[in-house]
Amino acid sequence: MTDESMISDKKLDKLAKRLAKAFGISTEEAYEVIYEEWDLVESLFAAHKKAKAVSEHFIAQTNELYRIA
Repeated sequence: MTDESMISDKKLDKLAKRLAKAFGISTEEAYEVIYEEWDLVESLFAAHKKAKAVSEHFIAQTNELYRIA
């Protein structure tokens, strides 16, 4: 596995906190969402690198798929 495909715990923490706030759920529930959509999370981090940009794109794509927020 290359370094580029690894996502740090710090980035995942930031993403989970942003998703929890955006969706009005707990951080633990946000982690569940992250791991359920892991392929999407990996591709977004590969494209955007920063948790803020990833969360914005993740929220938009998840909202489009599930009509959540």
